[in-house]
Amino acid sequence: MCHRNAIYPSTPLVEIRTFLLTRWVISVPIGGVRVLVLCPELDSVAKDSGSVVSILNDLGCRVLEAGFDLDDLDLKRLAARPPNIVVLDAGDEIQRAVSCQKKLCTIDILADIPTLVAVTVPRLSGMDFSVGWNDFILSPVVPAELYARLRQLDWRTATFDSEEVLKAGELVIDLAGYEARLGGRQLDFTHQEFELLRFLAQNRGRVYTREQLLERVWGYEYTGGTRTVDIHVRRIRAKLGSNNARLIETVRNVGYKMRSG
Repeated sequence: MCHRNAIYPSTPLVEIRTFLLTRWVISVPIGGVRVLVLCPELDSVAKDSGSVVSILNDLGCRVLEAGFDLDDLDLKRLAARPPNIVVLDAGDEIQRAVSCQKKLCTIDILADIPTLVAVTVPRLSGMDFSVGWNDFILSPVVPAELYARLRQLDWRTATFDSEEVLKAGELVIDLAGYEARLGGRQLDFTHQEFELLRFLAQNRGRVYTREQLLERVWGYEYTGGTRTVDIHVRRIRAKLGSNNARLIETVRNVGYKMRSG
């Protein structure tokens, strides 16, 4: 079922999880993200304040709903604007969710879309990721956890608003979360390294002199020399690794830029 009152035993672990997650602050909505929500039956989609659909709407997502049989899907509409993520609101219906996932894999426009399955605790033992699920979340869903799961799934395509996420090759910079990942792996940048990387990524293809970077990234009051820029670029390149260090190019006798393509 797609209802919040699905079987969910009240254990200390569950209580702790709910206590912590409901106190997370969701400061940036993920507006513009298109989510296809699938339920055992289309008319069983719960739309109360605690339902998956309601939470997604509150997060600013564009939600399309259908049943597990997929008969309600408008494939022409999906082809024009495919979803960024598919959420299977399975609850206790884990076997039907498995069948639905297998069907999804046969539909070209949906086969490669990341999938998140919402399942109750008693059905966790029936989870089989070999069918193609990318992640799962416990039902009833906690808004902050759903938010985090969606963001994590969407790292690969960086489809969240460009004001929040920047992407250059395998490098994804989350401005809202103040973190950067390379191929899904989180990178450990200092504050100034992150600020320099962010600035270059936001101005890809444009060359900046060392003096301009000191002014734009470090600020007018910074009194250090331009050698500081070279040191930070070298450290960033080292953390990006040899295969990605070339994202930041040195323009001889001028300065630096991030590659535009």
